[in-house]
Amino acid sequence: MLSSDSDEKGVNEVMSFSLGMILAVFMIGVLMLLVEIFVTGFGIFGVLGIGAVLASLIMAGATVGQVGLAVGLAVFLSLAAGFWAYRRIKSNQSLLWRGLILTDSTSSEKGYLSHQDKEQLRGKIGISLTQLRPAGTIEIDGNRVDAVTEGNFINSGEQVVVQDVTHGRVIVRVQKTKEESLT
Repeated sequence: MLSSDSDEKGVNEVMSFSLGMILAVFMIGVLMLLVEIFVTGFGIFGVLGIGAVLASLIMAGATVGQVGLAVGLAVFLSLAAGFWAYRRIKSNQSLLWRGLILTDSTSSEKGYLSHQDKEQLRGKIGISLTQLRPAGTIEIDGNRVDAVTEGNFINSGEQVVVQDVTHGRVIVRVQKTKEESLT
């Protein structure tokens, strides 16, 4: 809706548009920009969409300063979005995820190990420092080692033998004495 106001010093033409018309032009511009994303071609929808959004900003401004601020903000946001799109295409990665996703390989050839190799402990005898039910701590050759039983409960202070080592997991059982093995 177009209206004109006059004051005592002179005639100033002030255009005012209804909020519904401003929002309609803005939404049409946004829809045209969305269509531009999915339609291949010359880019006519994008140009018309940007034009409609800028027109709605101009329609919303009551003074030249407000219009300038709105257009300046729109240009800044457009340039920022264009720079982001350029960097994304250039790097072929999303800038949002670059710092959040580990892109380096963590292979054992590069020195990344999930556990220490404990194969040398197989068959060794140690003492349980804590109760093993089924996990606990044992001591072998003065070193503390995390261990797991084959399923049986082992009290602290008992002599244990390392039965197996798989994937860094030390599996132990109670060391049988000669008298126990004869029976």
